[in-house]
Amino acid sequence: MARDQIKVPFGYEPPVNSDKGTVLVFETFEDWTEHEMSACIAWAEERKFVRIIFYPQHEETLRRMDIRSEMPYYARLKHLEHLLEDVDTNLQVEVDKWEGKRKKYTPLDTSLNFLTEKSPGPHFICMSDRYANLFVTYPSFKEWIKKARLVIFTQFRVPLHGKLNDCAERWETVDFGNGA
Repeated sequence: MARDQIKVPFGYEPPVNSDKGTVLVFETFEDWTEHEMSACIAWAEERKFVRIIFYPQHEETLRRMDIRSEMPYYARLKHLEHLLEDVDTNLQVEVDKWEGKRKKYTPLDTSLNFLTEKSPGPHFICMSDRYANLFVTYPSFKEWIKKARLVIFTQFRVPLHGKLNDCAERWETVDFGNGA
C-alpha cells in the first residue's frame, strides 16, 4: 500500500509537544482542603501536565504502611470527589478507585505498575513527605526512581530520608499549603 503524502513548505518543522505526561498523587486525602487541592491543580497546570490521577489508598494498605487514617476508604474517596467538584482545569483529572475494588492490601509497586501501564508517560509520582520517607526504604525504590520523577509535597514538615540524597536530581519538593 502506498503511504499518504503530505505537502509542507520547505523548512517546515512540526511543532514540539510541550505537554508532559501524568502525575500520580498518592495520599490519604482525608486532611486535604480546597486550598491544597487548587494549589496542586495549579502546580500541575503550570508544569503543563496532561493528566493528574489521584489515588486514595485502602485503609488496609495504609495500616501496613504504618500511616494512620481516621476515615474509612469510601469516606476519604467521597471527600476527594467533593474537593474536585469545583475544580476548573484543562487537565484530565481522574480519581482511580482500583484499590477500593480490591478491598485489601495493595503493595505500592503493584499500584505503580497498574497506574503507569494505563497512563501516558513520562510519569511523576507525587506524595507527601511521610509517604516519600516510607517509599525510599522499599527495595524497589531504586528502580522506580529511574522510571519516574518523584515530587514531594511538604505537608507534614518531617525531615526527608537520607537515601534521597543518592538521587537528588530525580526528585523535588513543592509546598501546596502555601499556594505551591
